[in-house]
Amino acid sequence: MVALLAGCGGGIAPAQLGATGASTAAQLRFMGGAGAAHPFQSAGANAARSWMAPDAKKSKTLLYVADQDANDVDVYSYPGGKLKGTLTGFQTPSGVCSNKAGDVFILNGNGTSVEVFAHGGSAPIRTLDLPGYPELNCSVDPTTGNLALGVLGNSCGDCFVVFAGGSGTATVYTPSGQNGLPGCGYDNNGNLFCDAYGPGGFTLFELPKGSSTVTTVSVSGASGLTAGSMQWDGTDLAFGAGAGPTLYQIALSGSTGSVAGSTSLSGAGAVWQFWITNNLGRKKHKGLRVIGPTISDSTGIVGYWNYPAGGTATQTITGPEAPDGAALSTKK
Repeated sequence: MVALLAGCGGGIAPAQLGATGASTAAQLRFMGGAGAAHPFQSAGANAARSWMAPDAKKSKTLLYVADQDANDVDVYSYPGGKLKGTLTGFQTPSGVCSNKAGDVFILNGNGTSVEVFAHGGSAPIRTLDLPGYPELNCSVDPTTGNLALGVLGNSCGDCFVVFAGGSGTATVYTPSGQNGLPGCGYDNNGNLFCDAYGPGGFTLFELPKGSSTVTTVSVSGASGLTAGSMQWDGTDLAFGAGAGPTLYQIALSGSTGSVAGSTSLSGAGAVWQFWITNNLGRKKHKGLRVIGPTISDSTGIVGYWNYPAGGTATQTITGPEAPDGAALSTKK
């Protein structure tokens, strides 16, 4: 169901989210908790319960929304917002991202794997094993197809991982001076940036394309901000400070950066993982948008906001119980 968002005021503070489904390891860590609130389901997607409309594979663009309370991922037409399918059997699905071929990577927030689906497919085409729990979002390099995401716990501790070509075994990076890397984003040239919870506050790391050495990027204007989901917007690095309804942009210059702007998603609550429609180095979509899954007035919605203007959502999708992450899959 698609509806206009009207009169939704105020956000939901992180401390309130325990009652509304904040249960991934990363979310509980952000709130100062530990462990998992939901019992684990079996790893991987249960294709026997998953379904997809016959015309889904023919749709050029699909919107995937992780619903952590239902342990499902809902698939919608884009931009129309008509339900086209549901993928089931996850362990509190959280972040979602896609590659240029339209393959979709779904993070098992309370598990240690990433399930990979073909565009419009109802069963995983492969499973990627993680050394710990995935954090808030994942990102695909538009130049190589490499997949990157932050991971915590187990043998990883606090690290980020890279899967060459989006498959195989992860290469693990553990930069010093941080205690968690919730957001990672590739720019159009294949440089990887991951923000972190640093002892002194917001911290930003870079893994330059072709390098195996992680460097630190000094960011001015980030004092008081918290690391969160991160994505390249075509010009700057956009990140959500913690899980609030405001996105910030970091302009980069060499080994330094500065907070150059912000986007307020009016009416949104917590936005754990957002998606900007010109991801993966593509030309900007007409009417550039940020897609934000959120809980507003205790109701799960997925909103479309103009980007970078923000303001009031131009359209919302209702139906998910606790939408946690979203991504577009565009068939090549």
